[in-house]
Amino acid sequence: MDINTLHTKASELMADGETDKAAELYNKILELVPNDEAALGALMDLYQETDRLKYYLARANYNIVNGKMEYGINDCKKALNIDASNIEAREKLARLYKVTNKPLKAIDEFSKIIEIDNNHIQSYVELIDLYVKEKALESAVNIAKKADETFKEKANFNDILAKLYLDLGDYKKALEAVSDEVLKIKILLQDEQNEEAKKILDKYNPDLMEKEQKGMYYLLLAQYYYNTKEFEKAFDAIEKYTSIMGPNPLSFQMKALCYEEKNDNFMAAYNWGYMNKALNKFDDALVEFLHAYSLDPKNKDVLIELAKLYEQNKEKYTAIDYWHKVYDLDGDETAKSILADFYYKEGDMMMAEKFGKETTSDNENSEQYKEPEVEDEGLLNKVINFFSKNKN
Repeated sequence: MDINTLHTKASELMADGETDKAAELYNKILELVPNDEAALGALMDLYQETDRLKYYLARANYNIVNGKMEYGINDCKKALNIDASNIEAREKLARLYKVTNKPLKAIDEFSKIIEIDNNHIQSYVELIDLYVKEKALESAVNIAKKADETFKEKANFNDILAKLYLDLGDYKKALEAVSDEVLKIKILLQDEQNEEAKKILDKYNPDLMEKEQKGMYYLLLAQYYYNTKEFEKAFDAIEKYTSIMGPNPLSFQMKALCYEEKNDNFMAAYNWGYMNKALNKFDDALVEFLHAYSLDPKNKDVLIELAKLYEQNKEKYTAIDYWHKVYDLDGDETAKSILADFYYKEGDMMMAEKFGKETTSDNENSEQYKEPEVEDEGLLNKVINFFSKNKN
């Protein structure tokens, strides 16, 4: 049955006084369409006089659907006043605290759920996530250990625990906990157990891997060669990674780290600049590209990036200075058009004509200088786990 048919049937059951069957249908509708206001409203009406606990839960859902999170919180509290051990109400309250940026209250509620039901697996996951976001890694470790003891082989909390130990820099405990081979390679590489990591890597054939796995293989291989100071091989692995996954913050960071180790300060700054730009950290990108510019003031790519970054910061006169530098290098046509249009709009006809602007008539083909819009960089939110700028 489609949703409309289910609504019709539920209404008929209500009219016939078969409220339990109507409630079942409305709950079925909500399984299919969780934000169906009509079904939520009907359940509120059904439960208002018969079941106050379910009434407050239904009203909480109704308020959540309508974006009234604080009202939803109050409804959950009222439900818990009726039954403090109700998992549904407490979990809903915990999630509402989480989405309304009240992490400590969310932690408290998820902890209470575990006290009520030690096997509520999602609460362990939520608690670990919340503690990590609060930078309380030791607390996250304690929850992961408790979860691992509770669920053992039924879930992968041992690998979550290993990842937490990796983040804490406790490689020995991380290796004791880990079962996932890819994670084990990461830990070994971070611990500089390079040959042990390479033995595992050598068991894999990248040609038989799916895209994500193949990208990860070359990523780990790049770190191996970085660790062993074989930088040309590291660059080759990075290029293979980039050809699979595309240019991204991680690929630029890996290159920057290799160039730093090679004492190539210009290329290190150049790649740090692109990494920060890809992460939408435009101020940090500007610092790195300015550093690169100080090392090689004639590099056209750096000049163009500086011009664009200043445009994005709405510093158009500084941006124009850099477009001048680009033009002075080789008469770049894009720079010429931008400069011509800029001076025309500034009313400096002599300079506009110098850069080819016909000031007696509109030149529809000229590139217009506009206040720049911030580009959508298609940013990744990957956590960069394999390298850090200051390598331990």
